[in-house]
Amino acid sequence: MVNTLTHFALEGLIVWLLLSKKNKSYYKEHRWEFILINLFAVFSDLDILFGYHRTATHSLIIPIFVLLSMIIAGKFTNEIDNPESPSKRLSRFLKLASIMWILHIFLDLSWGPIQLFWPIDTNLYDLIVTLRFENKPWLFFPLSFVGLIPNWSIYSATEGQGIFLTNLSQQEREAIYGQYFNYTIEQITLHIMIFVVWIVIIFLPVFVRRNKKKTEKKERKFHYYWQIFWNRLKRQLTLLGLFIIFLGLLLGPSIGKQRLITYNIDAEYRNSLTLFDPTLGITLTHKPMTSTEIIYESQIGIVTYSTSVMLTPNDTFVEFFDNFDNLTLNYYDGNITYPHLISEYINEVDKVKARSYYHTRLIGNENSDGLTITLNETETETSIYFISVIDEWNTSESFVYDVSCTLNYLIDRKQAQIEGGILDGFGLLLIVVDQILFTGIGEKKKSNGEETN
Repeated sequence: MVNTLTHFALEGLIVWLLLSKKNKSYYKEHRWEFILINLFAVFSDLDILFGYHRTATHSLIIPIFVLLSMIIAGKFTNEIDNPESPSKRLSRFLKLASIMWILHIFLDLSWGPIQLFWPIDTNLYDLIVTLRFENKPWLFFPLSFVGLIPNWSIYSATEGQGIFLTNLSQQEREAIYGQYFNYTIEQITLHIMIFVVWIVIIFLPVFVRRNKKKTEKKERKFHYYWQIFWNRLKRQLTLLGLFIIFLGLLLGPSIGKQRLITYNIDAEYRNSLTLFDPTLGITLTHKPMTSTEIIYESQIGIVTYSTSVMLTPNDTFVEFFDNFDNLTLNYYDGNITYPHLISEYINEVDKVKARSYYHTRLIGNENSDGLTITLNETETETSIYFISVIDEWNTSESFVYDVSCTLNYLIDRKQAQIEGGILDGFGLLLIVVDQILFTGIGEKKKSNGEETN
């Protein structure tokens, strides 16, 4: 996990190493200005103050727009070669601050989901990039490098807000991580070393006196800077169009039309004179704007059996398993006989069947063929309670059978594809309009100049 202090130090060092020779020479004489820019490396984490982390301030939209604006606007100034000019300093400040901000987002993207496209898309995105090797020698190495394999995961805003550590309540954190949160010596050592390197390279030289000629201080009035800033942002429809096209392509084709998230649950049906548990219960979440598939199947062996598969209300689910636990405990304690156990178990199964809103029965080999239950998209997050039980078998036989349940969450991104296409079209329109206006204005100025001459 990249903590806030390491964001500050690591991104500051990365940007410092990538500075051009001219800019690095400037910031060696104005280190406090660079340190002020360096603060934007932790700007994204300010969203903690508003209740949720890794949300709006972790979106790429604003920093990329500012960065592209400054790059394009720099083409229209006559002071590009003068690093001391106010307009150049302002442009450089905004560009480097945006780069710090973007670096923070990409570092966070490798450690969990973030709201990458806010405000256009409120979903949270998580990117995992793996290195793939083939088990085939190459030169002196036992493996051959195949390539980088990206994998996007998508979470709804509601679901994503409960994933990251800082978004959880005290009770939720203790339930997941326990009372203590372990931080290995290797991790803390690495973070400290990065910060120490930042202090040595960037901070300490501030206090080293340098002999230099003092230049005359220019007047720095607010309206003067505002005028420079505004002049550099005029006629930026092309920049805005390029940015919107980039955003549309990123939102749509780069992630794909559908995303599939899969969870596998494996269990066993057991029946013997000493252990009795021919049941499976799963509580799952039906995610917003997502189709959910429940794929059930179980092993077939010597003992022929029938299985009931059900979706039940919460209270029915809890009551059934509470009654089942009490029943088996009475049997293990010797309070009831095996035939009594089976009789009471069948009664409990009949009760839960009657109160389930979905029920189907698989007989014999139908269990190995499996069953798929599809839940259509919903706008809100809902809890689903799934029960499968063996409801008929030769009670004189013991068995241990494997049972599996696969949960497939299919996220349909057709809407995101349409939104991306609309953004691309709008961005292209802005570029065309801007070029027409620019050409018209240029020809008008040229004709006016010829008439004057």
